[in-house]
Amino acid sequence: MELGLTWFKYTPNWKGNRDLPESEQLSLEIKRLRPVDTLYEESEESINKWRDEQLKRWINDPEYGDAITQMPLDVLRLIKRFATHTRKFENFVFGGEEKIDPVEIFLNIPNPTTSAQKDSLIMEIIQVLGETAHLTGQELKNYAARPDGSTSE
Repeated sequence: MELGLTWFKYTPNWKGNRDLPESEQLSLEIKRLRPVDTLYEESEESINKWRDEQLKRWINDPEYGDAITQMPLDVLRLIKRFATHTRKFENFVFGGEEKIDPVEIFLNIPNPTTSAQKDSLIMEIIQVLGETAHLTGQELKNYAARPDGSTSE
């Protein structure tokens, strides 16, 4: 039994994405969380160091700099998890240009400002990260989140 499939392809359900022709669908690869990834919370010092090193490009950009340096710790943790556990974005187009960098996608993707976040693509991906942490490699290959919130497992 394959226990540790590391990366798996995910096609979000967001806004009917799965109903589009496959060549137009948003998709990405997600890295399964390991138990160690879920059992601790990084310190403020560690997260701020990551921010200063890994988000330097955006901190130095007047459009993003102030917002990033003032982000709450929980949001920075979320960005870090998104950035370190996603890759190979397909069809994530902003202003006519396809983006593949996880941080750039996180910072630019349309996101509702309501507390429910039920229509949030970012939160769908984060939720999949959490839901798949306990799955085996074979289960990950067959994983699909359903519109009602249930999964194929």
